[in-house]
Amino acid sequence: MRKFSILDGLAANNISDLCQGADNMMWFATYNGLSYYDGYTFHTFRDLPDNQDVLSTNRIRNIFPCTNYDLWCITYDRRLYVYDTHLCDFVNIEDQINEKFNIHLYADKIYPLSPKASWITTADHKYAIRISGKEFTDDNPKLIMGGTKSLPSGNIWYITADKKGREWILTDKGTHIYGTKFTTPIPFKWFRQVGNTIYLATTDGRVAVFDETRNHISMIPMPEGVTKINELKNTGYQLLIATNIGVVVYNPRTFKSEVVSVQNPNQPVAEVKKIYVDSKDLLWAFTDGMGVTIINPNTLEKKWLFADQENPVLRTVSEKYFIMEDEHNTLWMIPNGGTFCYYDRAKKELVPYVLQSNSQGNASIPRITKYVISDQKILWATGIHDLTQINFKYHEYTLSQVENTDSEVRAVTLDHNRNYWDGFIPGYLKISNDKHQKLGYITPSGQLSQTPVQFSTCGIYALYEDSQEYMWIGTKGDGLYLLKDGELQHFTHNPADPYSLPDDRIYDIVSDRQNRIWIATFGGGLAAVERVNGTYRFISNRNKLNWFKNGLYQRVRRITCTNKGTILAATTDGLVTFSDEIKDYSKIKFYHSNHIIGDTASLMASDVNYTLVRSNGDTYISTLGGCLQITTSKSLLENNIRVEFVKNINQDEGIVQSMIEDNAGNIWIIRESSVDKFNPNTGKIDVFGPNDFDFHMTFTECRPFHDPSTDKITLGTPMGSITFDPKVLNKTTYQPKILFTSLHFNGEDHTIPILHRSNIVIPSNKRNLTITFAALDYTRKYQTYYAYRLEGHTPEGVWIPLGSQNMIGFNRIPHGKYILKVKATNTHGVWSKYIAELPIEIEPTFWESILGKVILFILFILGLGLVFYMYNNRQIQKLSHEMSVLKNNFFSNASHKLRTPLSLIGGPITEVLEKEEGLSEESRNLLTLVQRNAKEMYQMVNQMLKFDNNSNFYEDGGLDKDSHVIHENGEIEDSNAKNYIEDVALDSAEEFEKGEKDITILVVEDNADLRTFLDTILRKDYNVLLAENGKRGLEMARKFVPDFILTDVTMPVMDGITMVHYIKQDSNISHIPIIILSAKASLEDHLKGFEEGIDGYLTKPFSATYLKGRIEAAINYRKSLQQELLRNIHFEDETQTSHNTTVQNKAEEPQRITIGESTISIQDHTIKKVLKFVLENISDPDMKIDDIAQAMGMSRSVLYGKIKNAVGLTPIDFVRHIKIMKAIEMLRDTDETLTSIAFAVGFSDPKYFSKVFKKEMGIIPSEYREKNK
Repeated sequence: MRKFSILDGLAANNISDLCQGADNMMWFATYNGLSYYDGYTFHTFRDLPDNQDVLSTNRIRNIFPCTNYDLWCITYDRRLYVYDTHLCDFVNIEDQINEKFNIHLYADKIYPLSPKASWITTADHKYAIRISGKEFTDDNPKLIMGGTKSLPSGNIWYITADKKGREWILTDKGTHIYGTKFTTPIPFKWFRQVGNTIYLATTDGRVAVFDETRNHISMIPMPEGVTKINELKNTGYQLLIATNIGVVVYNPRTFKSEVVSVQNPNQPVAEVKKIYVDSKDLLWAFTDGMGVTIINPNTLEKKWLFADQENPVLRTVSEKYFIMEDEHNTLWMIPNGGTFCYYDRAKKELVPYVLQSNSQGNASIPRITKYVISDQKILWATGIHDLTQINFKYHEYTLSQVENTDSEVRAVTLDHNRNYWDGFIPGYLKISNDKHQKLGYITPSGQLSQTPVQFSTCGIYALYEDSQEYMWIGTKGDGLYLLKDGELQHFTHNPADPYSLPDDRIYDIVSDRQNRIWIATFGGGLAAVERVNGTYRFISNRNKLNWFKNGLYQRVRRITCTNKGTILAATTDGLVTFSDEIKDYSKIKFYHSNHIIGDTASLMASDVNYTLVRSNGDTYISTLGGCLQITTSKSLLENNIRVEFVKNINQDEGIVQSMIEDNAGNIWIIRESSVDKFNPNTGKIDVFGPNDFDFHMTFTECRPFHDPSTDKITLGTPMGSITFDPKVLNKTTYQPKILFTSLHFNGEDHTIPILHRSNIVIPSNKRNLTITFAALDYTRKYQTYYAYRLEGHTPEGVWIPLGSQNMIGFNRIPHGKYILKVKATNTHGVWSKYIAELPIEIEPTFWESILGKVILFILFILGLGLVFYMYNNRQIQKLSHEMSVLKNNFFSNASHKLRTPLSLIGGPITEVLEKEEGLSEESRNLLTLVQRNAKEMYQMVNQMLKFDNNSNFYEDGGLDKDSHVIHENGEIEDSNAKNYIEDVALDSAEEFEKGEKDITILVVEDNADLRTFLDTILRKDYNVLLAENGKRGLEMARKFVPDFILTDVTMPVMDGITMVHYIKQDSNISHIPIIILSAKASLEDHLKGFEEGIDGYLTKPFSATYLKGRIEAAINYRKSLQQELLRNIHFEDETQTSHNTTVQNKAEEPQRITIGESTISIQDHTIKKVLKFVLENISDPDMKIDDIAQAMGMSRSVLYGKIKNAVGLTPIDFVRHIKIMKAIEMLRDTDETLTSIAFAVGFSDPKYFSKVFKKEMGIIPSEYREKNK
């Protein structure tokens, strides 16, 4: 029994009406709304303050279920509504009726006859309304006024439909069949259809039968004295009539009536108010007197029965006559003046039963005011407050307990007298007969007591009767007892006696084939009982038994003996096996099996809980952890027996505590909270749990006992022992209906009821949702499982298991239409035939809609077109670029190939024409003709390349001022070359005579002819070095350090640009001016050269005159810079630098020199190092050039070239110049003597110093001092 209140979700504690719908849903009308209960939760419907009002009040008076699953509701003020389970909302149908008929409906009762017809009666008895379906039309509903042919009176007693669908209206002024011509003025109130025969009765004692062939009624004569009829019932074909003189039994076959009076001394009232016929065709008659009378209508035997509680607090009474029969055919009733009770058919008496709630402190139910019996024969009742669910069970087991207490049983057995023995943890030892009637409790002296007396202070864990009918009693801590012939012997562990018990904790006692008694101790291992000279001693590892002595296998839980002579000991360290063919205990061969990591054919765990050997020899092993395994080894007498898992065993149900086999070969697996019936042949498992046993019963580790003679099994529980017959403990066949209950969108607070909605539409932005459902099985949900499939998404034939979870969560369901199907089991795990279906439509997002897809398709096409266009355009550009590159490469290669020959044609001809004076006029004309055509060919090459070289690029724009790329109409001729040779030597250029042979030029050119020509035209004025490629040119530049380099670009091995790059990166030769002479005439080629630091870029064909002029100008410009540097070199005033620079910093910074009015820093790293070394050693008269070269880390020749190219002086002359500049500074800024100054600047002879000074400056030192004072 379970009680519900507002705390469980019920709308209110006061319930005004309750019913079960056509879909088996339980509905409850309360003072604060309408609630349903699906077996899991309550859901309430009512008007809320912030919602639109539909109901006039939330207090609902009556509810009437419709066959289409809707619910008629009448509120406290008698307003009529329909709760539409398809819309999941209230419909104010009264306003529609009032508007249509211009009336004020005051509803009284509703008679839902069929999906097509419901009748509404009114409290003022003026009219009735017949309504068919939900749609209002001209003909629906119909208003029928009282006093008309269709409605003899507005005071309607009853409306019903017969098996043919005819609607009978019974009023106080007549009876009418709606839609037919049948009408009678007889005011029938009672209607009963027996087979195809319809019986009618009035309140004043008249009974009639309806003849449908003649559309006529015939009166049935009643026994004399019948003046009042209260009810019609039947048993089989017989009609039972509750009258004022008793029960009238009418036999339609004999047309005879018999009166059964219910009067007796305990109940003198004759009038029967209510009759009930049970499944055994027995009649129960209720009067206003005490008790109830049971009548056999066949024999007319009767018996008055009554039941009441001695304690009035435990009584349960009813305002109405209450009687019902549960699914187990047990009759439950409340006799008038009595209490709630059941009928014991064996004893033929009423047995009081206390209705106590398991959920609210065992509170009793004092009164039943309203009730309904659901399809599962569950009683739903309400009294003063709250709702009570009473789930009747047939006790298919017998419970043996210690009086007035719940005590755990750990040992059971059945002795030779068929008496049951129960050993309890508190130490009680109870004996009952085979009918489970208590015989008494064994006392410590071995006597029998009728009151509970502790046999031992420790729990009793083992009971065993041996072949001599002696009872062995094992305790946990108090040793072993032997009860024989009324005498009691006690055995305990004695450390001084090696033949005493090895431990006082006895867990099991068995005997083998030789009737040898074996004792399992939990700490001392295994022990055998041996009788010597009339006394008992124990063979263990303390004496002759070679049991393990290393601390292992000492805690033995169970012992099992097979019919083949093998003994199995289940220990906490593994399984031990040995043979019972024992001649010498010290020579027993023990085998052990343990869990082996990684070996799936070994025990699942070493902690063995229980072993069972079936009658066919199959051995099952239970280990701690819930697994069950069966042995596969041919013999149990071996180490590490091979095993395999037993399929279909659900490990989640808990540990397998014990097992027992019944006569049918089924294995009963005892777990902590359930009992599994396992058929080894089929693999089928039936689970019995809280649904099948009362009081939330659980089970203990007690060794179960099976009685082969009756096939009954006895188990231990925390409440006592239970004994049941395996044949009658079966699963229920109830088929629950499944109903979708609610929808919840993730992220929202409220849930949406769905019930019988035809479909649900999910918005595109709410695809994360949960749908809840329930199998309407109102017994406990212990084994109710669910599975679902989403048609349109789940593969065909596939059901997705949900376990016991009654909801499905969906995440981002794709748009479309689906059908959600859910199936469920009953509370015994049997799948129901009913499958709930819910059509679901997932609305598409805009881009999933047809319009969105069309737009996406258009965008896709446009995008594809754009991609194709861009790809095509890019391919065209790529092809155009490739063509341009090919063309440029072709023209560049052609230019290179043509320009070099043109240079070799035009250059030599020009040289001949200018230098050879002995040419004849004809020869000169011919050479001029060749020269002119060579020039025309050169112009054609330039036109092909479309190269415009009219601009000079300077630094910040491309080229610096001294880098000359000068063209005029694309050509520089010998005749105008002088116009382009800029005088870059400044004012000092005249001091150097042209054509000096001390200048070395390196020519790098891969064309041998051009290389020879360049050597020819340059050799007259310069020393010429020749190299055939860039690599060779780089090597010669590093070796000879030339004064100038002229190079081509396109060459094998190493090109000219790469060579220039390496030269500029080498500090020893980076100062060398370089001019490129190349056939590559593009702007890009020019820029590459100037980026590497070249001094000029000339294109082929070239003017020899212009080339020589450019070389001479570059050399002269370099010499002018050298001369200007030497002329103006002096040291800055110390006062100018000391202002911002410390002495240390001043020494670290490079010395600064002045040229003209601008001051620049000496950038050449080598010159800076030389200058610093000279200044640091300026006073050393023995300083040599070798010393400087060694300090610089270079050879004397490299140093010579480096200084010569940088300042135009030899190293000796440069050092001398520095010394003179230092001397000038000292002459100007100090008053030291000339001798001191000479010594200070490294001259050991003052006279020689004066001579050198005069040569350098033109005057002697003393004169210089006088001039600069």
